[in-house]
Amino acid sequence: MKKYLIILSIFFLFILFFLGFANSVLAQEQEESINQAELYLGSRIHALDKYLNRTEKIQHRLVKKLKRKEAKIARQLAAKDSALYRQYMQQNLSYDSIATLSKDTGRLQQLAFKKNSLVDSFKGVQKFIQNQSSKLNSASGLAGKAGINTPYTKELNSLQQKLNGQQNIDELIRQRTGSLERLAGAQNISGLQNIQKSVYYAQEKMKAWKQLADDPDEAEEKAMEYLQGTEGFDQYLRTDNNAFGGLDNNATAEDLQRMGYQTKRQVNNMLQQKLGNNLGAVQQQMAAQVQDYSDKLNGITGTVKETKAGIKKAKQTLNEAKQAKDKLKHIEKPAFKKNPERGKPFWQRLEPAYNFQTTRATPDGLRPAMLELGASVAFKYSTRLSYGIGIALSAGLGQNWQNIKFTYEGLSARAFADWKAIYGFSLPAGYERSFRPCNRPYLRGQQNNPATQPQTTDNAIKEALGGQQQAAYIGIMKRYRINSKWNGIFLVGYNFLWQHEELRTPFIIRFGSQSN
Repeated sequence: MKKYLIILSIFFLFILFFLGFANSVLAQEQEESINQAELYLGSRIHALDKYLNRTEKIQHRLVKKLKRKEAKIARQLAAKDSALYRQYMQQNLSYDSIATLSKDTGRLQQLAFKKNSLVDSFKGVQKFIQNQSSKLNSASGLAGKAGINTPYTKELNSLQQKLNGQQNIDELIRQRTGSLERLAGAQNISGLQNIQKSVYYAQEKMKAWKQLADDPDEAEEKAMEYLQGTEGFDQYLRTDNNAFGGLDNNATAEDLQRMGYQTKRQVNNMLQQKLGNNLGAVQQQMAAQVQDYSDKLNGITGTVKETKAGIKKAKQTLNEAKQAKDKLKHIEKPAFKKNPERGKPFWQRLEPAYNFQTTRATPDGLRPAMLELGASVAFKYSTRLSYGIGIALSAGLGQNWQNIKFTYEGLSARAFADWKAIYGFSLPAGYERSFRPCNRPYLRGQQNNPATQPQTTDNAIKEALGGQQQAAYIGIMKRYRINSKWNGIFLVGYNFLWQHEELRTPFIIRFGSQSN
């Protein structure tokens, strides 16, 4: 008997140990999912907050610029068409009023309660954290449901207010620009096109910053990858689970009433207060009117069938009207030549490049074979034109393979422009000034001096950079693809100053690479 009791005790101890181990593993998984969700939520909020700070500055600069241009259009309207100017003065919305609204804190607080799908998805992640916390710790779960100790609540409220405020200002700017197009477009006022350009490029810049904010960093990608493998996480990202500003579809009337929604009970109470004892009579009268309307509707079914063709035509007209409204509302195709580069942040318009070139030694032995290593950065003014600056280091390699000798041969400063043509070909032009050591015999003015000897001076900078050479060239360059980030470049140029600088050849040949 004792033997069976011992075996049974060991079995129960094993079961208890197994359950404890399983609970420990489950608790670790839940804690890890909470940490990853908080990491993801914090990273997304931080990225969007940086995006909103940047775009807020863009909006403020845009509205300030539009105020000046609108004043110019008003003066032109007053000079050309007094009737249109009166219509302009009667309009309530202006860029000046938009600037005032953008600084109205009371209006921003009202917009904070407006539903935002992006913030609702974040609230779904927040609710997932609460749910996991309640599983891990019942006390913490109750506190979360009560609105206590909920992560990122303040940040999400601020984010929702900023997002809705920005969208509202964007919508007002589009409305004002559309009204000016309709008002001043017939007069062909030049200032209108400047307003279109300013609005279009500001919107493009904000889109570029939004794309940067949406690109996940490495930590965010790992967090989302982990959460996607957590059971039930996808349900919290569904829009239907975040209905009514973060509440799910099981929200009660009290929850909706607390958030500002008007419920049926509130409507009935309001009617009862206004109509009192006459509420029943009013309801009977309304029911009679509905019945009378239903009878008349049943009597005209034949007429409805005869007008199907007219309804179809009306729908077509309605769709055309909606398309026209969208064209007026959204300035997607402005009446000017677009420059896609102007809508990008400054650093995205920079193209770093690296190149090298070699030159042979002269037969007289005065000039060694040289290797020039260069680095440059180009600014993309448009999709075709770019210009920039660069620097290069020159090193001597000796006279031949039997007499290799590495020497310092100076630094070069470069300025260039490049016009892209077709099929990867472009036309570059540039000017370069090389600063050589002053005692080099191959420099102009020293080659015809038979007493040329290496000289020294007390000024180290003059000794290292005292001699100078110039180059002004134009040529042709071919780009070819290396990978998704880099292109190879091959340049052949003609140096117009080669005879003046007493160089051996007028041609410049360079190889290198350039970022996409």
